[in-house]
Order: sequence, then C-alpha cells, then structure tokens
Amino acid sequence: MSVEKRIKELGIKLPEAPGYKGNYIGAKWAGNIAFSCGQGPFETTKRGMVGKDLTIEEAYKGARETAMNCLAQLKAQLGSLDKVKQVLQVVGFVNSAEGFMDQPKVLNGFTDLLIEIWGDYAGRPARAALPVHHPGWICVEAWLVVELHPE
Repeated sequence: MSVEKRIKELGIKLPEAPGYKGNYIGAKWAGNIAFSCGQGPFETTKRGMVGKDLTIEEAYKGARETAMNCLAQLKAQLGSLDKVKQVLQVVGFVNSAEGFMDQPKVLNGFTDLLIEIWGDYAGRPARAALPVHHPGWICVEAWLVVELHPE
C-alpha cells in the first residue's frame, strides 16, 4: 500500500508545509537520504516547559504535530511521501522543566505516528530525545531523516 493511501486510511490530514522563519529549506536530500528541517508543533499547542507548563500528554500531542510538520516539509519538497522507503532517524529536543526526565515519553508522540504510517520496522527510527530548558519556547523541536526508494 502506498504511504499516501495509508495516511488517508488512518484519517491523518497533513498540514500545508509551514513557512520558513529563517534562511533554510524545508527538506533536502542527497542520493537516497532526505532530511527535514527542524519543526515544532502547530500553533494550537501551548508554549512552555514540559513538567511545568505542559503535561507529558500535552507535549506528546505537540510531538505528534511536530512529526506532521516534518512530513509536510518532506512532501512539499519531494512531491509525495510514497518516495520514502523507511524512516532512519529522529532527533528531538524537549523543552524541559528542571528535574523533568521523561523526554522519551514526549518524543514517542513523534515516533508513534511514524510507526502507524510505515509499520514497526520501516517506521521505527534511531532516535535521540534531548532536554533543553528555554522558558516560553515551543515544547518540542525535531527533525527527521528518511531513506528514499531508488529512482
């Protein structure tokens, strides 16, 4: 089944690729490896630190929305997510209150979506869930690295 059909089957509606807030491109590839730019969640996710301003559940939703923005950037540059063979890596930064240690639970919101779409093996990435501490910032920023099908 195509990835685009799978996304529709799951009832997932990807957003339009968010506009750029700096001097970069939404996604770029070399050979059969593509990288999304760093993305955050939609405007509907409140800003702040997880463990203080947001619960794990709220930040999980923000991480899922961040994944959707990364996929939207890839789709905008590649034309179709059917070109993606598998997910290779996710690097995510979780805006964490002092003492908050559940960054992996938050970033599961990102990777759970990928597994829903591509399945357990092709959708499960190597991953880093890193804490940052920046009051007033978005709860999650992450990027995605994928392998493309050979042309």
